[in-house]
Amino acid sequence: MATVDLLTKKPFGRITADGYMKGVTTKFLSDANYYESKEQYRIMSQADFLREYYPSGHLINSEEWYPDKIKYEDVVDETTGKTSRRYYKEKVMRVSVPFQIIITAQQLVHTFGNNVKHTIITSSPSEDETNNFYEWRMGWLQKNMEIALYEFGKSLFITGDSAMVFYLDEDGKLGVKNLSYMNGDVLFPHYDSITGKMNVFARKYYDYDEDNDKKTEWVEVWDDKYLTRFKRDLKGIKGFSTKIKELFGLDGFVQVGDPIEHNFGEVPVVYYRIDGPVWSAVQDDIDHWELGFSHLTQNNLAFAFPILVLKSDEGAEIDTDMYGAVKAIKMGSSDEAGYLKHDESPESFKLFLEKLSEIIFLGSFIVKTPEVHSGDLPAAAIKLIFSPSLDKAILNKKDLDKCIDNMQRLFTTGYGTEKGKITKYRSMNILSEIDPYVHQNNSELIGNLVQAVTGGFLSKDTASQINPYSVNNEMDKIIGEEKQKQQSDLLYQLKQEQNAANATESANNTNGNNTSSNAA
Repeated sequence: MATVDLLTKKPFGRITADGYMKGVTTKFLSDANYYESKEQYRIMSQADFLREYYPSGHLINSEEWYPDKIKYEDVVDETTGKTSRRYYKEKVMRVSVPFQIIITAQQLVHTFGNNVKHTIITSSPSEDETNNFYEWRMGWLQKNMEIALYEFGKSLFITGDSAMVFYLDEDGKLGVKNLSYMNGDVLFPHYDSITGKMNVFARKYYDYDEDNDKKTEWVEVWDDKYLTRFKRDLKGIKGFSTKIKELFGLDGFVQVGDPIEHNFGEVPVVYYRIDGPVWSAVQDDIDHWELGFSHLTQNNLAFAFPILVLKSDEGAEIDTDMYGAVKAIKMGSSDEAGYLKHDESPESFKLFLEKLSEIIFLGSFIVKTPEVHSGDLPAAAIKLIFSPSLDKAILNKKDLDKCIDNMQRLFTTGYGTEKGKITKYRSMNILSEIDPYVHQNNSELIGNLVQAVTGGFLSKDTASQINPYSVNNEMDKIIGEEKQKQQSDLLYQLKQEQNAANATESANNTNGNNTSSNAA
């Protein structure tokens, strides 16, 4: 690990058109050598991504990009008679729409709306494996891994990267913590250049004083064995040097305490990064949409109140109230008065906003929920309607597959250590994968499951797992109910047999008594 590289990482950027189509023209390709064009990027910070996410930070609210109107009026000084010009600023209407929040929410729902699907890849798991797998799945839920995965995905889709760190507390219990720029964390992953495996991970964050000024800078470093913490007082208090500090190249930082062994055998961090937030491809379109709609709003505001038009040769006298409303007009017989008619918004302007809205949703794989006028839709129709969002969720599933495997492996190590079953848990061949969410007709799904089970090509166990109304370990409950029913039937049968035997014995006793009486 290079000493100076710890707090560095590849910046986020958006490619520009600079340099496009600058290659020379040639009659034959064989006459030209290999042409290499260097791409150019506009560097983006994660703070820029947050500004794009929240409507209050949108570009339309920047006076540098969309300036207010500067107006002036000539003012005559009554004393000197000189005319001076007075400038003033007129605020323009600015409209920001939360497109980014809508895009993020829908992609989150379709990618992380369902719980992660876990399956044992064993044709016939033993009873011990089944019990361990059930306990493992309960641990996954009890440790709120689904919530941690959702927060992981939310940070990833909004800020471009995200991390999840696993740890064992003082009592040996597994814990999970999400790290995100949204929470003030700057993440620095470092990988082996040959294997691509993470070998060091650093997290930087700040403490703030009562004035919201940065007071202390902290850096936490995980390697395959230790967690080491460093801090730097931003007021200039110097600390001492350590060998580990020199190894990581943290000049000006002071090591806090001794390195803590985390007992995971690898860097206990899951990190993932994408090119930028999920709306990056349509950000320019959103900016233009908000600008166009702001212009439309400004135009409508100009005609919000009736504009009086007077035609008079000699001038007219107008009486108004304190709010400027016209109350009376004194004018000649040949004068004319009326209100200026407001032209409706042109169809071209309406078409511009509608088409740009379609492009924004199409480019971000978002679907506007249609109005349903007749009952429940069949599953095939629902999937077709939401196919863009579902397509994107399936692609996200493929991209995050390795990430989910890393989460499962670290969870298995930590939870196995907590339960004292690390060897048993690791021996289970578990497949974990994201199950993309799609709106469905539950009645139709259950009907299809019944037909599949009745047809004999789907087991009741698998059907109970797919059933949307099932809860954990549904088949065990069904088997338990069946055993209870059999037990009740057996007890009833035994009771009936016992009653019959008692009736027979009673009848025999009665006949015996009658025989004795007759003999006497």
